[in-house]
Amino acid sequence: MARQFSSVMPVAAVFDMVSAMVPQPASYYEAGQFANIADRLLEETFGRLIGWPHGRFEMVTTSGASLANMTAVLVARNHCLPQSWNGGLAVQGSRRPAIAVGEDAHFSVTRVAGIVGIGQDQVIRLPLNERRQICPERAAAALDSAAFRGLDVFCVIASAGTTSIGANDPFPELAALAKRHRAWLHVDAAHNGAFLVSDRLRPRLSGLGLADSFCLDAHKTLFVPALCTLLFYREKGMAETAFPQKDSYVFDPFEDEMTAVQSGVKNFECTKRPAILNLWLAWSLYGRHAFADKLEHLVTMTGVAHDYLANQPDFFVPYRPESNILCFVHRPAGVDSRRLSLLQIQLRDRVRAAGQYLLSKVDLDGQTMLRMVLMNHRIGLHDIQGVVAEIRRHARDILENDATQSASRSGITGSSLERT
Repeated sequence: MARQFSSVMPVAAVFDMVSAMVPQPASYYEAGQFANIADRLLEETFGRLIGWPHGRFEMVTTSGASLANMTAVLVARNHCLPQSWNGGLAVQGSRRPAIAVGEDAHFSVTRVAGIVGIGQDQVIRLPLNERRQICPERAAAALDSAAFRGLDVFCVIASAGTTSIGANDPFPELAALAKRHRAWLHVDAAHNGAFLVSDRLRPRLSGLGLADSFCLDAHKTLFVPALCTLLFYREKGMAETAFPQKDSYVFDPFEDEMTAVQSGVKNFECTKRPAILNLWLAWSLYGRHAFADKLEHLVTMTGVAHDYLANQPDFFVPYRPESNILCFVHRPAGVDSRRLSLLQIQLRDRVRAAGQYLLSKVDLDGQTMLRMVLMNHRIGLHDIQGVVAEIRRHARDILENDATQSASRSGITGSSLERT
């Protein structure tokens, strides 16, 4: 229950072993025909779910959302700052290029600024609302302030499923805000992007199709082996602008039926595993609803966990989950608020060391909280009850040990005073 690691569909795991024994580098059609065709098939499938018109968008697969986010920012940079690929960022004049991200953005998103030469000092942190989503009104003020300071924000990066609590940012409002600032809108939908496959969960991604680009991790919430990330662009032709060099041994001046479907010129990887085949196989065998059913169950179960914990007098649950991520605090009676954060870390460590359950932690607004991510469809309420009992047991041991040590220190001090 600790991390965003998928419980893998068994057939995909078996097929992954087969594809490892019969390697087909998936970047180029002549070496990996099957994988490149599977890319196009799933591209059309997801395009219909997003609501984009046929033939007007494109998708590339890559190894992980960290790489997908970086690639999308490169497209945004090359699009908004067209001289940057050849001349570097110095040619842009006195205004400094910048990106804007939510305060809960994944660390790989902010890392991009250093990788592509923008610099961490040019990352604008957009304030959040009470649900830990980017607040459009306060974000507008932050972008205006950045412009006044001489920063040219060329890319706004939102989230669909923040790592901390699984929140979805308000995409329609952010799309309008990015347009007003002539910025590219990219959405890191690594976790919740898979909600597209569910009729029940898809409305939680309302406005995602307004983004210029977004990515989702199939190895998180589509239950296939890592790594398999889908990176979408709303406008066809944008993907190839990420890396606009033209080396003759891989770049053909004339497009034919082979070069039309390959992605090697559109992503960072020259050699890429055919991970898309695992998703294609499971999708072909079981259909969309198999993925939707599993996702819906996990989200429902996380809601059940929220309600159960919220009804426990010694637990605090600050946010109703939008996905399958839930944060909470165990606060036994009589524990000082300053002691609570350390107690959560101690509980995480003890529960992990005991070996029956696995929890993670996150710091939100200066408070350390415990965090669970329900990725396995076999988890039920009895497991939630079990981990609660385990937390309480370890908390009693920790607090009793604290009391014993405190009493021991008091006794030593008293003896010393008597001798004095």
